[in-house]
Amino acid sequence: MTGPAGPLGAAGPFSAGESMPPVESDADFFAKAGPLPTAWDDSRRFPRFYYRAQVQATIHPFRGAPQPPVQCSVLTRDLSRGGLNIMHSDQLFPGQRIELVLLDGVRRLVEVCWCRRLGKGSYSVGCRFLPSPAPKPAPPPGDSSPTGAQPAD
Repeated sequence: MTGPAGPLGAAGPFSAGESMPPVESDADFFAKAGPLPTAWDDSRRFPRFYYRAQVQATIHPFRGAPQPPVQCSVLTRDLSRGGLNIMHSDQLFPGQRIELVLLDGVRRLVEVCWCRRLGKGSYSVGCRFLPSPAPKPAPPPGDSSPTGAQPAD
């Protein structure tokens, strides 16, 4: 499926007219699995693992800019306990927040730590996981009050 519009074609995370330089074939990109090789000077806290997938993302504007959040797809490259690396067609900025829906349906909030241009319309983005808000407990059955408190008699 590799073509002039990048590894996923026109329906992928890259907009029409902007292509990702073909670094490897689709089969090679998605076939990688397991731990990434480490370099002698790698000072990461957690080991990284290949995580190649196309996931849904909501990219929030940088520091409260007046634009609405952008819904799109991004490619994931690898992940660790601390964060993940994604590929996107637009430049993102440190501190920018992204909500991701991973393949198993889990929603994760990440913050951009760095962004590096790979080619025209192709950016590698390093993100760290942010703490997820604790889910609110469901009210007991039969309780219709919004707080779960029982009405006083």
